[in-house]
Amino acid sequence: MLQWRETAFFSSRAWRFLFPIVVLLIIFRSAIFVFWPQSYFDSDQAVYGLMAKHIAEGRAFPVFMYGQPYLLGVESWLAAPVFLIVGASVAALKFPVLLINIAIGLLLVRMFTNEVGLAPSAALVSALFFVLPAPGTAAQFVEAGGGIIEPSLYVVLIWLTRNRPNWCGVVIGVGFLNREFSIYGVAALLVLDAAHRVLFTREGIRRWLKTLRTAAEVWLVVTWIKQYSSAAGPGTSPLDLYQQTPGDNLGNLWNRVCIDAGQLVSGVSAGLTTHLPRLFGMTSERLREYGIDSNATQGVPWGGLLLLGLFAIPIVRIAMTIIRERRWRPEYDACAYLALVGVFSFSAYTMLRCGVIGTMRYELLSVIGATGLAAWYLRIERARAMAILWSALMLAWVAGTTAGHVRLWAEYAIHPPAGVKLTVIRQLETEGVRYAYADYWLAYYITFLTNERIIVHSTDLSRIAEYRRIVDEHRAEAVRISRAACPGGREVFTRIYFCPPTP
Repeated sequence: MLQWRETAFFSSRAWRFLFPIVVLLIIFRSAIFVFWPQSYFDSDQAVYGLMAKHIAEGRAFPVFMYGQPYLLGVESWLAAPVFLIVGASVAALKFPVLLINIAIGLLLVRMFTNEVGLAPSAALVSALFFVLPAPGTAAQFVEAGGGIIEPSLYVVLIWLTRNRPNWCGVVIGVGFLNREFSIYGVAALLVLDAAHRVLFTREGIRRWLKTLRTAAEVWLVVTWIKQYSSAAGPGTSPLDLYQQTPGDNLGNLWNRVCIDAGQLVSGVSAGLTTHLPRLFGMTSERLREYGIDSNATQGVPWGGLLLLGLFAIPIVRIAMTIIRERRWRPEYDACAYLALVGVFSFSAYTMLRCGVIGTMRYELLSVIGATGLAAWYLRIERARAMAILWSALMLAWVAGTTAGHVRLWAEYAIHPPAGVKLTVIRQLETEGVRYAYADYWLAYYITFLTNERIIVHSTDLSRIAEYRRIVDEHRAEAVRISRAACPGGREVFTRIYFCPPTP
């Protein structure tokens, strides 16, 4: 029989046990993507890096991502002080994101010990879905691309501040403006309040009105500040962007909704058989499929069946326990909240896009939901045989995700990839080129990695207006970086050409 006990999270023994393990595991699965820029970095992330650099230098005041009226620039503002201390780099940009990952891991363990009543070891096992995912998912958790990891933090904070309406409202307001997926936490909390029959009580109504009022105030403050922002880089204002690109986070969310009743079943089916196995790292494939510059692989044979056991056993056993006991224990609340967040995230991803399975980063909250489901199961399980079986499946999952990281570490420790874009940068520097034209995915990557020593204007999606002016002024000495052969151009290496600027 498994034994459970209440554990004070900040007791010296629990803290000494949990803190270093969580921190070290998150660093282990994140460090390559933080400290090797060729591993997982693109122009979307580079734009946030350039925003942080411009903030640190006092050249710009961005509120949202350059070139669009949504995605609050939280990552850039967090990175700007780091840039002031150590200079602009990929590692400096991603360092605050790494800290966010660590904070989420520690807060999850805190929830599972303090509110669910798990022992430290069980709390850590429950959090492993987030703490030690496969490389393909771990890379996205430290992506500085605008609200990729932050919704997971906001969801946890919404729960922890649920009885403090003003703080909860601030989290909801900032969270929704940063990335609209944070709204799943609000929906889950509303469901629990309704289930506990407190939503429409005087106290419940008062608390929610106060929370939503504060969230609305955050929205209004940001809307007011936005009019003074540098919307398209240094020297610009909202007039340079918003008349041509109207909208906000709410409009962006609405525009992404597509409902087709005929595609609901196929969408959910694809989510269960394709998306979830990839999200939880059980599909055998190369890491290049996730945008990681690596020849390593992740996944295990029959990984889908492993996931089925990992999730089906808790769901069935939890349902059996609730039916048998015919009561709801308070320690189930935190687990149910996280599980509901995962359900809402998965449902929206599969059912509100006309059956199309989109980019994986739009549905990362199922990982948070899985931690809640695991904690719930470990809280209620009393049958030793079932606990041993589930633990064996969990151990197999951890072994599978860890193996992917070990292969990736072996590759980067012995023969790290040169990186095509880094090779382009070295060639430009060798030839003394300081100005260039290129497509979006080359332009801002090169500009940020060279600390703006080389200015590259994006010819297909311009986010920083001054780059076009600067490069045009130096057109005579500029080159056009092309992925296709061009008249008068030369191939500097495979499928990369330096060409004369287009007339």
